[in-house]
Amino acid sequence: MKKRVLAAFLSAAMVIGLLSGCATSGNSGGSSEDSSKEDGEVTLTFLNKYPEDPYAQYFVDAVATFEKEHPDIKIEMENVSDEAIKDKLSVMASGEQMSDIFFSWTGERVKRFARNDLVLDLTSYLKDDSAWADSFLPAFLNNATYDGKTYAIPFRSSIMYFVYNKEVFDEHKLEVPKTWDEFIAICDQLKKTDVTPIAFGNSQTWYSSWWIGLMNAMMVPADVMNKDYTPETGEFTDPAYTEAVQTFLDMNKKGYFGDNVNAKDYYEVREGFCAGKYAMMLDATAQFTQFDDGMGAENWGYFKVPVMEGAAGDPGTIGGGGEAWMISKTCKHPEEAITFLKFMTSLEQGQKQTSEAGLPNALVGGITKDNATEMLANAYKEAEGYTNIADWLDCAVEASIADQYMVSVQEGFNGKSAEDIMKDIQTAAAKVKEEAAK
Repeated sequence: MKKRVLAAFLSAAMVIGLLSGCATSGNSGGSSEDSSKEDGEVTLTFLNKYPEDPYAQYFVDAVATFEKEHPDIKIEMENVSDEAIKDKLSVMASGEQMSDIFFSWTGERVKRFARNDLVLDLTSYLKDDSAWADSFLPAFLNNATYDGKTYAIPFRSSIMYFVYNKEVFDEHKLEVPKTWDEFIAICDQLKKTDVTPIAFGNSQTWYSSWWIGLMNAMMVPADVMNKDYTPETGEFTDPAYTEAVQTFLDMNKKGYFGDNVNAKDYYEVREGFCAGKYAMMLDATAQFTQFDDGMGAENWGYFKVPVMEGAAGDPGTIGGGGEAWMISKTCKHPEEAITFLKFMTSLEQGQKQTSEAGLPNALVGGITKDNATEMLANAYKEAEGYTNIADWLDCAVEASIADQYMVSVQEGFNGKSAEDIMKDIQTAAAKVKEEAAK
């Protein structure tokens, strides 16, 4: 049953495309029965998620460099697309035939592999090499843990901040808010102007999931959220969930998002923000260059999502998400697999990953003015003090629960109550819990 639940989670998160992609070398199967050659060379299979350039070429070059430095280890890498890997991981998990090293999103997706006993516990390797453990941004390494143990090594990071239009803030003499009350006061002040306070569009409902995941993290106690985000124990009955949804809906009712949010999408409002129609927007560091290109780096700034004083969530948590690599429980050569991951997440290699492929790494000091914009480097420097990540909702909870959240919140913008939205979520969670118990 565990394998069936895992497979359903992986394949149902989004509409799955046909399996496709370009293998960079070797076969595309899981851990092979004979992964050691007679001459002593060890072969490791590596399933990754970046078949497009410039990403693909970076990984091809990195594997080639590693093999040159470690001639006794051969990496058979397969790169498949974002959509295809969901289906491929599902099939592999169902048959317990994982690649020796494989890609995963962090958060609940890592935890599911761990709960289903499909991946290697990496805690001892990190404990034995404290320098390696300390090299990662704490929030992202913490987000690769389950039940106090680490099961994945983060390599890519994305952090949510509010971006703001400097000209609008200067014109209306606004200060960057540090608390949620200050943030709301700015929204109220901007409502009196011709600038909409916040850029938000929900015709593509994934964008609302960013907000809901963030609201839950700010307002729901961490232990309650951990229980409810676990399929076997999730209930979502704590009143704080309803309060989180209500807070989100209230922002729309007060006009902070402008009109007809369900008729606008993320890309439309992002263009509007760049054009000066909106004062602020919730977005991820991965998109920072879009604002440089759209309005000029000197014309916008960013700030951490303000602390919601008195709320029950963890104030050290930031919204965002990460990507990681995991080692299969059936990998016959874990030491060599660790050697490969240490190489791929070294500071030198991580900085190359960012400068050559444009993929922000997850390392302390890994994002600098030499491989990223000044704005991005400053944002990551600030992030070194954060303790945990509130994942994108579709990576944090079981897929059907995330889908129900997005559908019901969209209905909430059309008048459905927060209480009824949470009844929908509780029903979805009950079904997931029942299925997980079989």
